[in-house]
Amino acid sequence: MLKIITALGNPEVNNRLRNIEEFEVLKNDIQYQDGILEALDNEKNINYLILSEIIPGENKIEDLIEKIKLKNNTLKIIIILENKKEELENYLYSKGIKKIFYNNQVEIQEIINLIKNKKEIENEELKNEINNLKEILLNKNTKENKKIINLNKEKNKIDKNKINNKKYKNEIISVCGISGIGKSIFSINLANSLKYNNNKILIIDFDVLNSSLHTILGLKKYPEKIRKRIKENNLINNKFNVKELVIKINSRIDLISGINLLFDSKYKISSLKIESILNELKNYYDAIIVDTSSECFFDYIKNIFKLSNYIIFLSGTNLVEIKKSKRYLNMYINDWEINKEKINILFNKENENSIDENILKNIFSDFKILGYLKENKKYNLIINKNFNKIL
Repeated sequence: MLKIITALGNPEVNNRLRNIEEFEVLKNDIQYQDGILEALDNEKNINYLILSEIIPGENKIEDLIEKIKLKNNTLKIIIILENKKEELENYLYSKGIKKIFYNNQVEIQEIINLIKNKKEIENEELKNEINNLKEILLNKNTKENKKIINLNKEKNKIDKNKINNKKYKNEIISVCGISGIGKSIFSINLANSLKYNNNKILIIDFDVLNSSLHTILGLKKYPEKIRKRIKENNLINNKFNVKELVIKINSRIDLISGINLLFDSKYKISSLKIESILNELKNYYDAIIVDTSSECFFDYIKNIFKLSNYIIFLSGTNLVEIKKSKRYLNMYINDWEINKEKINILFNKENENSIDENILKNIFSDFKILGYLKENKKYNLIINKNFNKIL
């Protein structure tokens, strides 16, 4: 039984919800902001709050959400805005709002369907694939790590091995690959998958030319005041604490983006700076996921790879993408002298026209192959809506 309260200043939705067998509506429709906070003080097990932006009260909607989250951080909030406000939407999604509707574009049945999970935004197939990847990464058994994951095409899932989870400790995972293959979205998905077992995860957007994690997550850039302060300081001289760049995504995942602000305009990033950043941050996180640039002329990427425990290389599955991937991998091993044992191949955006999996296994036979992720058309929708709950 799902416990629900509404704060819309209008009893119509409240009355409709009372007629749904699976729902328990705890109160009459709340007419003012303080009434919401009082309800949360009196009842700790509320599942859903349906809230109107214009509910009367002294707080701005942003401040009201903060107060609500302090009282019940697991509460799922559906909010109805009067009109489209991109900056407000970005803020609300960054706070984990379940869904935003607009007053003149929503039907009560849509809200009912959402609560009943008939229109869940999460993609179950993608979740299964990422969970499988998590199991492979957390596998203590080296022999199991070398096994190729076989795709069950009929069920559209990756077969799972029974592997024990562990808690990470100060480990660095680099995500790399060819341009446009989905490194940033994969980094976010991987962080969501690894946050369990009480792991504390940090994602670093180390793509200094094409930083995109802010956009995907719908977060604001650093204010000009902070940007100026960063540029005026020198990390090597310990005048600036890189922890001050951390943005909280949720209770288990943090983000650092805009890392290029720490370096000069030519991106001449020394290995000393890289090591200093990562060593400092390893004190606070169980796993650090580094989303790197596809531009191979930056030496800092080589430094990151050498400091990493795992390297996950994303490749496409058509001929052009495979050729590019092979060139990158040859450079990593022959020119940069990266340990081949660190490199794990993951094929992304697989579809019915992809090169056969057996051929891919032969082409990349020198590497561990983690598996194959199906092409997902929802990615563009997620990015374009700045929706921060990828999973």
